[in-house]
Amino acid sequence: MRYPTMTAGDANTYLVAKRAGTTTDTDSLVRVKGFGSEVDQSFVVRLREAISELRTGWPKGLNNDKERNLFEGKASRLVHAALPTDSEMICDPEFWIWLAVVHFPDLVEWRYGNPTVGTKLANYGVGSRTENLLYRLWLRAELVIDETAKDRYHLAASGQIDFYRSHLFRQGYANARNFARALLHFQYPNADPAAPKLKIVEIRELVKRLRRMRSNLFLEILPEEECRAVIEAEAALLS
Repeated sequence: MRYPTMTAGDANTYLVAKRAGTTTDTDSLVRVKGFGSEVDQSFVVRLREAISELRTGWPKGLNNDKERNLFEGKASRLVHAALPTDSEMICDPEFWIWLAVVHFPDLVEWRYGNPTVGTKLANYGVGSRTENLLYRLWLRAELVIDETAKDRYHLAASGQIDFYRSHLFRQGYANARNFARALLHFQYPNADPAAPKLKIVEIRELVKRLRRMRSNLFLEILPEEECRAVIEAEAALLS
């Protein structure tokens, strides 16, 4: 499949110029990768409509961590459901830069409060793939999809933004959904989906233990129930 991309360098040049008041055409910066038929870009329109409708729930913007987390939990399912499933495209950070810079700069700036000088370029994926807002939203849903549930995205509402960033994204659990879901269930077992079980220092220590243990355990093949048992056993050693 052929799909549009933008390099981090071109994105940086464009965004800096835009913030300086210089009008630049993004078309000349877009590069096409892949082979075969072109990806149907109508998903962009559908996603923009869905995100725009979601944003109406926060007419004054996102003013605290609770609101930001609630928004990202809801937005993650929209991004994941809208995106094509082509693995080469999804795995290409330059595709996500294109999506953020060309089609969703308003969302990126809105999400981060649109400070006077503009949000950090990392939030567009420049210099940090996992900080690209659109990619983070997609990955949040991707890691905790539950194909056994009527609503396969029901777990995406659970957890806090920093939990996903530090304890799922950065630990490389993309190929171990069972473990990601088990860790999410363990840390957020309460009716309030953002109320954690362990304190920050405790979950950090637990994840360190799990990371060391991972070298001797194939998490990718363990059922979720066994993953949960492993997590609980390691957590019991913290006290």
